[in-house]
Formats: sequence, structure tokens, C-alpha cells
Amino acid sequence: MKKVVNGLLVVAIFAALIAYKMGLFHSLLNGLNSQDTTPLLSQEDTAIVTKMGPFITCVNGVDNKWRGSYARYHDTYEAQLANARMVMWNLQTKFRLQQHDDPYTGVLSCAEGLEAVIKTEPADAELDKAGADYAQTLRQLLPLVQEVDTYYAQNDYEDDKMAKGKALQAQIEPLFQNLFATSDNIHTIVAARNLALQRKTLDAMEQRNGKDAWWHTENLMLEARLAADGIEALIQQDRATTENLQAIETTYQQVYDAAKAYADSHPDEIRPDKKTSYPTDPFWPQLESYASSLLSNIKDVRRNIANQQTLESNYNSMINSFNRLVEQYNRSNDSRNRYIDSMNS
Repeated sequence: MKKVVNGLLVVAIFAALIAYKMGLFHSLLNGLNSQDTTPLLSQEDTAIVTKMGPFITCVNGVDNKWRGSYARYHDTYEAQLANARMVMWNLQTKFRLQQHDDPYTGVLSCAEGLEAVIKTEPADAELDKAGADYAQTLRQLLPLVQEVDTYYAQNDYEDDKMAKGKALQAQIEPLFQNLFATSDNIHTIVAARNLALQRKTLDAMEQRNGKDAWWHTENLMLEARLAADGIEALIQQDRATTENLQAIETTYQQVYDAAKAYADSHPDEIRPDKKTSYPTDPFWPQLESYASSLLSNIKDVRRNIANQQTLESNYNSMINSFNRLVEQYNRSNDSRNRYIDSMNS
């Protein structure tokens, strides 16, 4: 049994109201209902996918957690310092990535992974430089954040009246700002590479098996991401007019309607045995309600603009809907691939 192509494994993470979308191709083999074993992507494109993997794993695994940790640490530090209070218990262990074993091991693994992959082919000057800068900043930060965590965990600020705490803050703040700026750059680069590869994969899927259930599922995931990205860009550029939002909504509505109509008219393809849904069946039924919720939230954002209402609440709901759709896709995809691996073994 072969893994079906599902090239659009998207991971959504967000801090404040900014959504950072990344993509990872988990499986790039042929569809289950095809006898053609030719890979959907060229060797060069597959090499690009492989190269992006450590960037995505690293940024999502470390950056995602450290953004929140640093924001909480920074706000608490500034507030307590301004009030001359010495109650620093909530500054403890802010930068640990896990509770057991070595809580910082993921940071070192992240840096090592980037340092290794930037030496591989194909060379990508833009991405390779960003990876080198990110890894270097991580290595500079690692011993400092360990000191920060130990300093507050042991209440050492009571002994030196925050002298070392201030010195550590002065060292880590510019490093974190550089880390996050580099991370934003990596997101931009990887998103562009990923989008091109997603479109190539969809074209290859259509050529091989037509616009089947898998194609509609992958097409919807791509358009969901484009809708979230597009609305975010319009808001940031102060171009979120009713007309501009309606254009994005209409495109996503059409893609959703097409996927739902195909699934409704091809029940034997969605659930071949008509009784039980196996992980290898197209998992549109598991995604439909999440895809519908995203559509509803996109409409609410458009209505907010039309009615000149506060945007924040419904925009947050839209991002949360997008994240839930992605999370369900990932869960279904992981379950399918584990099932296929067990059958192959």
C-alpha cells in the first residue's frame, strides 16, 4: 500500500493577531488509486521540500514557544521593575521547552539541524543565510536564557537587587529581536517556496487522477491558507474594504462548494466500503465542519467591515477557525500515514 499524496501539511501558529502559516509536504508519492509510481514532484522540487523541513520544524518547535515566553517575560519584567517590586516568581522557567529531561535540548537540535541543512543541495542563498543567522542567534541565546531561568528560579534577584537580572535583560533583548526578525524572514521565504510546490503538486494530482476527492481536499486547504493570508494582508495594508474581502470570500466559497458537491455526489470514493471510514479513505468528512466554520468566520469579518464594527473579535475567530482546520487536517493525515506504514510493515 502506498501513501497518497497530501502535499499540503500546513501548520498554523500565531502570536497576538499575526498568523504565521508554514507548510510541510509530509508525503510526496502517488495516489492510492493510481498504478503510476512516478513521484508527483521532480527530484529538484523534492530536494527543496527536504531542505525546508528543518526550517519548519525548528521555527515551529522553538520560535513558536519562545515568542510567547519572551512576550510574557518582557511584560512581567518591565511591569515589576517599574513598580520596584521584588515578586519575581512568575518570571521563572519561561524559556524551557519541556518539563522533563533537558528542557533546552530542542534549541540545540534546532541550531544543529539548520547548520547541517544549509550545506545541502540545492543551494538557496536567501534561505541558507536566514538559517545560518537563526542558528547563530539561537546558540548565543541558549546559555543566556538558561541563566535567566536559573536566576529567577533560585530567587537570586533578592541578593543582588536585580543587578544580574538587568544585565541579562540587556543581553537577551536584542538577540530575541534579531531572532524574531529572522524568523519572520524565514516564514516569508518558506511560504513562497511552499506555495509554488503546492500548486505544482495539485497540477500533478489533476493530471494523474483528475479532480478527485483528494484533489478537492488539497485544493481547499490551499485556498483556506490563501484566504487567511489575503485577509491578513488587507488588514495590515489598511485595504480591508467590503469589495476586497468579498473577492476572497467568493473564491473560498466556490472552492468549498465544489469540494462538498464532489463528496456528496461520490460517496463510494469518500467511503469505499460504505460502512467504516478507514484512515486511507479521503478525509473530507472530518474536515467539512471546520472548512464550513472558516467560511462563516470569513463572512463575519466582511460584515464587520461593511457595518463599520470592531474587527478584532471576528478576525481572531477566523484565525482560530483556520488553525482548527489545519490541526484536523494534520491529525487525519498523520493517522492515515501511520496506518499505511503499519500495513506496509
